[in-house]
Amino acid sequence: MRRQQPDRREFLGSSFTLASTLALAGCTTGGGDAGTDTRSSTPSASAEHLSFTAPHGATIEATAYGSGECAVVLVPQINLDRDSWRTEGEWIAQMGHFALAIDEDPDDRAGSVRGTLQHLRDERAVSTIVLVGASSGGEAVVVANAETDVSVDGTITLSAAGGAKRAADLQGRSLFAVSEGDDDRFVRVARRLHDGAPEPTELVEYDGTAHGQGIFDSASGNDLRSQLEAFVSDVYAD
Repeated sequence: MRRQQPDRREFLGSSFTLASTLALAGCTTGGGDAGTDTRSSTPSASAEHLSFTAPHGATIEATAYGSGECAVVLVPQINLDRDSWRTEGEWIAQMGHFALAIDEDPDDRAGSVRGTLQHLRDERAVSTIVLVGASSGGEAVVVANAETDVSVDGTITLSAAGGAKRAADLQGRSLFAVSEGDDDRFVRVARRLHDGAPEPTELVEYDGTAHGQGIFDSASGNDLRSQLEAFVSDVYAD
């Protein structure tokens, strides 16, 4: 499905709808990531820092937002860190869910996500898990979903850098987002992920060239947040 960039009236209307919803909710490769880091790296006062050890031995540093039975794991792209997810983490917390943004071990990104899934199963009382990853983080969440023995209910990738060969092994719902003007390989990966993933799955292609988490900062950002909100709500309701 192709998404056109919203005009100003659509953007303001969607922003109002999203604000109202939140008020009522209470619920791999080294060159894989393009673009300049324009996202905040200042931790929120409401955020909680924690760390845990992944099965492959690496210590995973994470920032937690909110609480709830539905956990949303946020995995950054290679040129960003976990604090780049602050806006989305706080927003997910306002929805009434638990958000956990992680810094991956660069030597085993998928293993870092698997370790996070293990942590959620062993240490957190969650009933639902959604993985969200950008670029290299998108590849990591796909591979981790396919390899873990922890139940995963949904996976979202933003300009995934790879993982298409594991698409058929994905658990749960999936949503693959990419900008049509991004590097061609990211567009190809998104389409291959969508073609190979089990139903229900969706592909969203946006106008523009924004890459990974940069889509949130583009004219398509409000639509992407609406997509994420609807996806998490649908998964949690299943």
